[in-house]
Amino acid sequence: MTPYANLFSPLQLRHLTLRNRVFSSGHGTGFGVGGVVGDRHIAYHRARAHGGLALIVTEATGIDDAPLRSYNIRNTSDAILPGYRRLADAVHDEGAAVFALLSHTGRNQVMDADGNPPRAATEVPMDRTRDVPHRLDPDEIEGVIAAFAAAASRVRAGGLDGVALSFTHGNLAQEFLSPWSNDRDDDWGGDEERRLRFPRRVLEACRAAVGPDFILGIRYTADELVPGGYTLEDGIRYAKLFVEWGALDFIDVSAGTNANMWSRSIHYPVISSPKRPLVHLAAAVKAAVSVPVFCVAKIATPEEADAIVAAGEADMVAMTRAHIAEPALLEKIRRGANDDVRVCIYCNESCFGRQQRFGDISCVYNPRSGREHLWPPLTRAARRRRVMVIGGGPAGMEAARVAAKRGHHVTLHERLDRLGGQVPLLARTPTREAYAQITDWQEHQVRKHGVEVRLNSAPAAATILADEPDAVIVATGTRDARPAVDGADRPHVFTARQVLSGANLGRRVVVGDWDGKHMGISVAEYLAARGHAVELVSAAFYIGMDADLLTWRPAIERLQNLGVVLTPLEEFLRIDDGVVVTRRINHTSREIATDSVVLCHRGHADRHLYTELKGHVATLHAIGDCWAPRQLEQAIYEGAKVARGLWEQTS
Repeated sequence: MTPYANLFSPLQLRHLTLRNRVFSSGHGTGFGVGGVVGDRHIAYHRARAHGGLALIVTEATGIDDAPLRSYNIRNTSDAILPGYRRLADAVHDEGAAVFALLSHTGRNQVMDADGNPPRAATEVPMDRTRDVPHRLDPDEIEGVIAAFAAAASRVRAGGLDGVALSFTHGNLAQEFLSPWSNDRDDDWGGDEERRLRFPRRVLEACRAAVGPDFILGIRYTADELVPGGYTLEDGIRYAKLFVEWGALDFIDVSAGTNANMWSRSIHYPVISSPKRPLVHLAAAVKAAVSVPVFCVAKIATPEEADAIVAAGEADMVAMTRAHIAEPALLEKIRRGANDDVRVCIYCNESCFGRQQRFGDISCVYNPRSGREHLWPPLTRAARRRRVMVIGGGPAGMEAARVAAKRGHHVTLHERLDRLGGQVPLLARTPTREAYAQITDWQEHQVRKHGVEVRLNSAPAAATILADEPDAVIVATGTRDARPAVDGADRPHVFTARQVLSGANLGRRVVVGDWDGKHMGISVAEYLAARGHAVELVSAAFYIGMDADLLTWRPAIERLQNLGVVLTPLEEFLRIDDGVVVTRRINHTSREIATDSVVLCHRGHADRHLYTELKGHVATLHAIGDCWAPRQLEQAIYEGAKVARGLWEQTS
């Protein structure tokens, strides 16, 4: 029997035959320039179509001039058509289909630089930005409906295969539909019939615009997951009406609303979330409608996806973040190369996390993701050379892997008796065990591609020079260090590394956080789960301020449930026997009684070997934390970038 036979079976949508049951759902990329589809989008989506996806749904695309970020896409004029046509050609050339997701974000947007507010069904703001929206007047509502229809007609004119309308995640259509967000008392709100008016009019207008023979569907919140919102029972009833009103060809079932942080962390599941948390909603809708149903959310492996199709829970399965991590996922499993697949761990460091910080997305252990327009597939170097990598953490392993794939002879030295750097310690903390998958994958690839791995090996500069390598890549990471606080060297004071390595702590523990991301949160949870009474102190505005918001929300909830005291806006002054003295923002001090203290600090860059070699090796690089202590994403990116560029000019 063919492996994953259900997953690789075709699906018919009207005239369109999808070659398998896997699609990439609409997700923001941050690749837009000037509001149109450009080279970066096309390279990104082509790579995933080439890797075997049956269907790609573009990111949510604005249909009018409501405020959007500069990197978002707009379908408001014929300026979108050239990009659509190029995208359609690229995806079709690879054997896949492409739909456009059309959206009006409603209140789920921020006021722009000129003070233009979000435009929404009502004046109720979302919980993150709190920007009060402009309440759309009836004539403006009619204009939005017309804009949806015009955008849909441009999708067809642009050569794409179908239209998906965003009726999900708290966007405008859902705002009108929801009793939680629609408190209007006119023809567009109040009772259910009037709340249904806007989505009905959008469906009817878009179907008329694209004609009876073009694919039209919706991405749909089946259950709002908020008190006062509509429930799955309501959602099923609405779904039947939407299929009728729009003569729909599919329903892509999601849940929740972006206007509520708790909901966001469910419908955009994170590393701590259960697998496939929304599939039951798709199954319920599928049992009630006659059109194909798509499912989404934390479906990472072909086994999971195949089982969903086999059980009849959904007709198409979104493996979106799975394909951000591994564009060639389907092609690899088809030829039996499952061990080569980077399995998404939903860490959010480089997809949602990068969107939060920089706008554009990538993957924490696939830095080519999102850089396909700059980084072509790896090719063999013209000449095989000897490359020495010092340090077997994520940066060093990635450099060794890429250099070996390019055909170089690579020797990897690691001072410990194992590879992985600090990641195995991180993976000991609650909910973050999956991080070990990243370094396990790297180690497998390093050994598969013939890297000579030497453990318990920390060669001195003289030894390295005597070996005369053609290139040396230093990835020695950081030295464990403590911040400059009086008393930090007392015997009851420990670093995060020491704690995760098994240090014996007292019952009461004060954790000081100099990281701002997940280190302090994870260590505090690790200790609280083991029965310690923990207070987590940070000078930041709030605990975990630099963590991505989707992962942060459930993490803070877990800490509160464990009784961890969260204290932002305080800095350590000194550590005495049995007490930590802190300073508040108003310059008053406070004493916290404690048995042990843990200092969460990123450490100091261990660059002494690089400094000794500088000027003595023709090709020398320092990468990862030994250049500057940062996160996993930057370490792996620099390893790949440096190894790609050895003796070759790259973009």
